[in-house]
Amino acid sequence: MSFWKQLLYRIRGWLYGRNGVDQIALVALMASLLLQLLASLTGLSLFLLLSVAIYVFVLFRIFSKKSYARQAENTKFVNWLVNLKTKLRQFFLRLKLRKQYIYFRCPQCRTLLRAGRGQGEKEMHCPKCGNAFTVKTGRAPGGKDTGKKKSASSEDK
Repeated sequence: MSFWKQLLYRIRGWLYGRNGVDQIALVALMASLLLQLLASLTGLSLFLLLSVAIYVFVLFRIFSKKSYARQAENTKFVNWLVNLKTKLRQFFLRLKLRKQYIYFRCPQCRTLLRAGRGQGEKEMHCPKCGNAFTVKTGRAPGGKDTGKKKSASSEDK
């Protein structure tokens, strides 16, 4: 057996049963690289110190033999990350649709609900708790002022 194959065999034996790289380690490595970049751009050694601390944390996670505990931590982190992505996606969707819908919360259970704009006062029923309440969504189409400007051609007639 060559030296390199023997070395590889010993490293594999030593790494057997270790946690390895997971999502927390990858995110921490990216954060550490970002901190190193900030340290080089700003010259602040605090960023470099934090970067080294994160590297030590990542090495601890990778070489830990308590894989069950590390997997539980990673599962919590992944669930948190998915929840964060969902909330961000919903926020940007609400931002995109803000001209078509009015968003509000149920006064009883605080569930986020929406209604079309321009429907006047509308009675809403919360799908979660069944609470009935009134929401002002803007002027109704049959209201006095619909907010539309008359064109010049319609004024002349």
